[in-house]
Amino acid sequence: MSTPRRGGQHHGDERAGTRAGAASRDNGGQGAGDLSFGSTAGPWIAFDPPHPWAPPEHARAPVFAQQAPVDPFPWSTPTSFANPFHGPSTLNVPWGPPGEVPFAGFPAAGPAAPEPEWRHRRQDVFAGIGRRSVPAVVTDPDLDGADGGASCLPLARQAGVRAAARNNFIVSPLSFHAALALVAAGARGETQRELLGFLGSAESLSELHGAAATALVARLNDLPQTSFACGVWVDRRRALTPEFRDAAASRYAAVADSVDFASEPEAARRRVNAFVGEATRGLIGDVLPPGSVNSSTVLVLANAIYFKGTWARRFDRSRTFAAPFHLPGGATVRAPFMTTSPLSEDQQVAVFPGFKALKLPYKNDGGAAWFYMLLLLPDGEALTLSDLYDKAVSTPGFIRRHTPVDGVPVRRFMVPKFKFTFEFEASGDIQKLGVMRAFEGGDFSGMVSGGNGLFISGVYHKATVEVDEAGTVAAAATAVCMQQCARMDFVADRPFLFAIVEERSGAVLFLGHVVNPLVG
Repeated sequence: MSTPRRGGQHHGDERAGTRAGAASRDNGGQGAGDLSFGSTAGPWIAFDPPHPWAPPEHARAPVFAQQAPVDPFPWSTPTSFANPFHGPSTLNVPWGPPGEVPFAGFPAAGPAAPEPEWRHRRQDVFAGIGRRSVPAVVTDPDLDGADGGASCLPLARQAGVRAAARNNFIVSPLSFHAALALVAAGARGETQRELLGFLGSAESLSELHGAAATALVARLNDLPQTSFACGVWVDRRRALTPEFRDAAASRYAAVADSVDFASEPEAARRRVNAFVGEATRGLIGDVLPPGSVNSSTVLVLANAIYFKGTWARRFDRSRTFAAPFHLPGGATVRAPFMTTSPLSEDQQVAVFPGFKALKLPYKNDGGAAWFYMLLLLPDGEALTLSDLYDKAVSTPGFIRRHTPVDGVPVRRFMVPKFKFTFEFEASGDIQKLGVMRAFEGGDFSGMVSGGNGLFISGVYHKATVEVDEAGTVAAAATAVCMQQCARMDFVADRPFLFAIVEERSGAVLFLGHVVNPLVG
């Protein structure tokens, strides 16, 4: 190989198309954008002889390296990597703004996103765009259908923002929705009204059962990529009401089981965890941590979602390579990045104020639902990850509205492989969002005998995801534990105040206190 020739730095203007080895001259003037979920720092470098993997017309196209001279073919995967998805992915100045991959989207009910409108955009948005510009998805103000599981997005936002500075994060809004909807089905009075309001169905249970998320839950077992399991475990001294048992079975395919929480709480906990482990193919075996169930537990409701999707267009494993991934605070780790053949295929990307979006569809094997992963890459200056969470939560239909439709040519295309698990206890977050009575001693008389005075003692959630060249495997589980409020004691064995009152008028006839009942 001859000495590398250093090309000009990319500053986002049309000069990018005239650099040594730039592809736009040989690509019909279309050029290519840059979509990198990570960064390979350094200048353009052109190499001779021609790359063996490049088509003839792009034989001298540049490759990317940290510094010159370097090995231009870093395609072999190292034996081990640091966590590739531990924080924001900063794109260095020559290539674009910083960003991060926050979450995967679920399919949504309702009309599809509107067709994009082709517009000319500034050249520094997607470098190298020539006569063909990046599509901006037109947001139709009349398109206000809710995302599946959208009622629990505020809950996901609270936990996600808290974890954003240091941890990877994944939850299933759909699993949360199914768990709390089942709790609402057994609640009555103000307890139910609070839960329905949280779930976005303030009018009635029938409205909740007709919601898009609830309808999707009912179909998950009919789809080739997904499965859903739900169970209710009740103490053997109690009985589920026939109405609740029927609703749980018909709406959520829930199975009911009788266990001995009072005498064998640990055995009951293991029983629930075994159910979840089987439903998630062993990915989640301990949604209920030690101590979550005790002799006061009356009821546990749990569900599990499993997803396995193959990319509609798989990544080539032989092209996966190591490159820097930028963490919060400026540190970097070398992570495995998936990519495609240079300048080979269009990608479904779009540019919005402050962030870019990438849609990665999964293969449909004849099912009625079409799944995809949505990656949102905030620029980190005009828009942070927390800002993006706020937009996703506060704007109805945000995820659907910002899902790219058409493919466009992209110059650099890099997505990191990642695998991680996240778990947390959600009671505090749910209460901050307005659900109080269910945690303080609510009315669950529609769920179980002696249901008055039950309260939610814990809401446990655990989710895991793995993304690689073939596709995605993910699972999530939510378990709600309920206990009986302890009977109240009233022992007036210390100083107290007393009053004699006429009930209808409220008139106080006498008022006093006692500090020593033996003193006359």
